[in-house]
Amino acid sequence: MDQSERGESAWHSYRCPVCGHADEVDPDDVSGGTVPCSHCATPLELLARSPDQAAVAVKVASRWRRTR
Repeated sequence: MDQSERGESAWHSYRCPVCGHADEVDPDDVSGGTVPCSHCATPLELLARSPDQAAVAVKVASRWRRTR
C-alpha cells in the first residue's frame, strides 16, 4: 500500500538554490517537473528521488524566460 492509498500526502520539501527559500511541493501536481520558486520566481526543475523521501533535489531550470 503506497501513500496515496493510505490517504497521505506526497508533499516533498525543497530549497531554492538561488535565494535559499524553503518550500514544499507535491511532485504529482507539477507539470513538466518545473515549478517557480514562491519567493524569487526562479524556475526550478524538481527531481524526486523516491516517494519515501521527504525532500526532492532541485536545480535551476535550463530553459526559461523572465517575464515582467
